Amino acid sequence: ARARSFHGRAYAPSIAGRVWSLSRDREGCRRVQHALEVADVDTKISLSAELRGHVWEAMRCPHANHVLQRCVTSLPPEASQFVIDEIRRHGRGAVVQAAKHRFGCRIIERLLESCQESQLDPVVSDLVEELVLLASHPYGNYVVQHLLEHGPPGAKR
Repeated sequence: ARARSFHGRAYAPSIAGRVWSLSRDREGCRRVQHALEVADVDTKISLSAELRGHVWEAMRCPHANHVLQRCVTSLPPEASQFVIDEIRRHGRGAVVQAAKHRFGCRIIERLLESCQESQLDPVVSDLVEELVLLASHPYGNYVVQHLLEHGPPGAKR
């Protein structure tokens, strides 16, 4: 068996340039998550950038959603902005649609836990508009719980 380095930059070259393709299968997504966990901040940002343009698809993938969650939780909040932007780029109701998806709800939850209030304002606004619908939805209700627990103070009123 060949030895693999699982520490910081040493692990990243085997992942670099292949983050999106690796993220879509069970073993590959674990490798990418681990790289995001152990890498320095600059390497995390570089690896995460490979998901730009793929957020909507990653959010709906049984494997890539885990990588997207790890990006949100391991990056500085401002570096996760691309996730919010790409979800909202899918039009009015996209945040609510994500909140009602079995994997998408996890992404919204991680954003609520990890991002700054100023980043979350449009996300929270979209969620609050459909709060009753989400509260009674099998996946959306978890997002509502996260909104109440982790959301900005204004969302808890």
